[in-house]
Amino acid sequence: MFYRTLNGAKVGDLFMSLIHTAELHHVEPFDYLVTLLRQEAAVALDSAAWMPWNYTATLARLAAEAATDD
Repeated sequence: MFYRTLNGAKVGDLFMSLIHTAELHHVEPFDYLVTLLRQEAAVALDSAAWMPWNYTATLARLAAEAATDD
């Protein structure tokens, strides 16, 4: 409804699904989506690690790995 193209509707559906799933898991949707954009390369390599219910654990793991590399 109210999308100019079928592709626009698909993209809108994708974002609404991500936002609603984040809300269901008590995750702030804006923070979650910003994190996905900032971690674009890591998300592309392992998208399962970046779901709303486990992305904070993935961020913590990456921070711990970065701290041990220093």
